[in-house]
Amino acid sequence: MAVTKNSGRRTPWLLFIFQLPARKASQRVSVWRKLQKYGALSWKNSAYILPHSPSNSEKFQWLAAEVRKTYGEAWVVEVARIGGCSDRELVGLFNEARARDYEALIRQARRALRPAGRRARGGEFARFNRRLRDIQAIDAFDCPRRKEAESLLKELDARSTSARPRPSMASPRKPSEFRRQVWITRPRPEVDRVASAWLIQNFIDPGARFVFAADADVRPRAIRYDMFEGEFTHVGDQCTFEVLLDEFELTDKRLRRIAQMVHDADLEDGKYGRPEGRSLDLVFKGWAKMGWRDEEILRQGFKLYQGLYRALGA
Repeated sequence: MAVTKNSGRRTPWLLFIFQLPARKASQRVSVWRKLQKYGALSWKNSAYILPHSPSNSEKFQWLAAEVRKTYGEAWVVEVARIGGCSDRELVGLFNEARARDYEALIRQARRALRPAGRRARGGEFARFNRRLRDIQAIDAFDCPRRKEAESLLKELDARSTSARPRPSMASPRKPSEFRRQVWITRPRPEVDRVASAWLIQNFIDPGARFVFAADADVRPRAIRYDMFEGEFTHVGDQCTFEVLLDEFELTDKRLRRIAQMVHDADLEDGKYGRPEGRSLDLVFKGWAKMGWRDEEILRQGFKLYQGLYRALGA
């Protein structure tokens, strides 16, 4: 398997070597924990190895700077080969380390998927998902156990989504009852309000018109969403996008995945462990600072969510 090439010069590995005074035990533990987080391979109890990449080089350089601040010594060395061990053997050692990480996650996911076992709660699924992403981030050589872990997490995701309770209501809403309506929400829309508007126009009311007002009384016949006492707004720990999905019985798996991202961005509770939610939140907060009109934020947001929906179907 090929390793890093850098401007035509083959230096596939980085070594991190450090020394700390004996009295700096807590700092030593801190360094070791960070090396574990980076996925570094311990070598003969004297150095730590990572594949050469700009990101890994930066991590080692920052760690070296931290060591020196605590009166230690640290070196980051680029090497073309490590004596007594071929590149293939080193790749194998990295994959063995990642396999152990994946196998621990696989065991936990299998227990959660057992029919007779206790169903994983939202917080547990979020923990599984975060752990998977942490391992993926340091899986430099596509460990063979990766696909099994990803498949199990997808199955767990699907089960937790299908098992989520619906809000209590007499009967599901029908999109045919909401045609060419005016929908009103608060000004300065962000992640949930824009996602909900995109959902409304694309899956509920294609002829929808959207207005923005702090006081819904200015348009008394408009349908209120994501605002106080709205017809469609937060219910329990569900954001408005999730409520709309449930009320209109929209079961599209891509919409359910987007709902998890929107939930994590809007409620910031980490329920689903979707890191994409943080990115969505930052995008909308950035647009809010650009001085765009509400209608422009909605227009750009529709493009964003449409692109996300298409990407999830790839």
